[in-house]
Amino acid sequence: MLVNLKDILKDCEQHKYAVGSFNTPTLETLRAVIRAAETLGTPVILNHAENEEEVIPIEIIAPLMVEYAKNARVPVAVHIDHGETFPYLMKAIRLGFTSIMYDCSSLPLETNICRVKQFVALAHPLGISVEAEIGAMPNNMAGCANGKEKSDLSYMEAYFTNPQEAALFAERTGVDALAISFGTVHGSYEGEPHLDIGRVKQIRSAIPAETALVMHGGSGTGEEQTRRAIDAGIRKINYFTAMDTAPAPVLLDVIEQAKGTPVHYGRLAKLAMEIMEEKVKEAMLVFLNGRSV
Repeated sequence: MLVNLKDILKDCEQHKYAVGSFNTPTLETLRAVIRAAETLGTPVILNHAENEEEVIPIEIIAPLMVEYAKNARVPVAVHIDHGETFPYLMKAIRLGFTSIMYDCSSLPLETNICRVKQFVALAHPLGISVEAEIGAMPNNMAGCANGKEKSDLSYMEAYFTNPQEAALFAERTGVDALAISFGTVHGSYEGEPHLDIGRVKQIRSAIPAETALVMHGGSGTGEEQTRRAIDAGIRKINYFTAMDTAPAPVLLDVIEQAKGTPVHYGRLAKLAMEIMEEKVKEAMLVFLNGRSV
């Protein structure tokens, strides 16, 4: 069933787990995520990011996302991930998205607050949930996040969210969800990530109870650190790189094993979907944090 993000986040807070938020820029990823969520009986979020327009335009993928959400046997929010331009957000509203991330995190704090506050005032009366970001979430894969180049990861603390600023931001904007930076990265990790769980706890205690905390960069954080982040208050986790890159080695092997004989794309697409479905289920089971399914 199609719902907004706030409805899902209420259940997450009540049962102390995190909902998975997965980008679905192809039919195979869309089907994989829905199939995984229905198998496990867990709510889920379908993402489309503004920088994925080169993969598939929102006008093409949005009707499919909304239709799959409506027909799903579990609650599904259809969400814009890292929306940065106002006209794009308006287009998403017209296309039926129930949740939107307005990412102004690259702007000065006061500008970020003012723009997000204005958008919340517009979106909430329409029944649309709003996510924002504070703290400069680093990127370790050129082009994977908002078209930005790879970040300098030599001093991760430079990107961390300030708890006092997070409290001010949440109170003044009224956002439903707040993405924070505490050691995760967009894309792949270089070595073992080190998440500042204490910072998550500080931010959780500083912001209003109705504001949910979000972790971007869920791929590669590991089960132990992810569960600790959830215990500290994270209620939404974005996860994409690990599922999206998982099929390639298997598909390459299939093509090489064919030794020049024809390989049908449809069968490769089906195999890719099945591989991604398993990766999504694997992540969901961690995000559920012991909640029975």
